[in-house]
Amino acid sequence: MRGRFVSIGIIGFSASLVLAGCSSSAESEVTATVVPSPSESVAVIAVLAQDACDDYFALDLVRSQINGDTADLTKKQKKALLSELQSDIDLMVVSIDSAVIGGELPAKALSNAERIQNNVNKANPKMGIDGIKAKSLKRINLSAERIERYCVAAGNDLPIDNINARSL
Repeated sequence: MRGRFVSIGIIGFSASLVLAGCSSSAESEVTATVVPSPSESVAVIAVLAQDACDDYFALDLVRSQINGDTADLTKKQKKALLSELQSDIDLMVVSIDSAVIGGELPAKALSNAERIQNNVNKANPKMGIDGIKAKSLKRINLSAERIERYCVAAGNDLPIDNINARSL
């Protein structure tokens, strides 16, 4: 009789281990479904790229004005335009940096934004936009075109206002 109790005890102990193993695997399945979906984080990153591209498009409007006919502007207006250009560039660099960190824009977008910033900062502030040398203006335009391509690739097309400003 004693052998029978030992056998029943071993079987009962084994059954409790099997049940304990089942309950722990069920808990791990529940934990796996609690993980947030990747689509939630993608929406936040897309906002960073949208902000960066909006800042670029604001800069592009000023750049279009500079590339157009500025002969009618006074010296004071040219200085103000250079100041506006510099502040727009500073804002754009910060927002592009955030988008690059967020992974929505490539690192080359930040390199091009900084290149624009460096070339504009070389301008003589007393001369306003006339202080931007032709070579620097060419580099600014090349880097701006690259940033525009990165924005379009990220799904942010050029606004109609920018297209109209370029045709003037």
